[in-house]
Amino acid sequence: MTLWINGDWITGQGERRRKTNPVSAEILWQGNDANAAQVAEACQAARAAFPRWARQPFAARQAIVEKFAALLEAHKAELTEVIARETGKPRWEAATESDGDDQ
Repeated sequence: MTLWINGDWITGQGERRRKTNPVSAEILWQGNDANAAQVAEACQAARAAFPRWARQPFAARQAIVEKFAALLEAHKAELTEVIARETGKPRWEAATESDGDDQ
């Protein structure tokens, strides 16, 4: 597991985490949280990036959000599988989280 901070993928320096499938105990992923300094860096980078984002025309921001929505839709089956494995839910129930109908 890596973290996206200020335009770079980095390894967290905080507490170690491991996610297992609650049904099979299979290790699904493991990695480190961000430490306090990394959280501060991420917050600072977000604050610094916001004015540029806010200056973008609405249509440009909307296009980015719509592209993200299209990517979520294109990968819905994969997201459903990940949710099912991480939570132990049956796929039909996990699909209710990845299809956006609950929004």
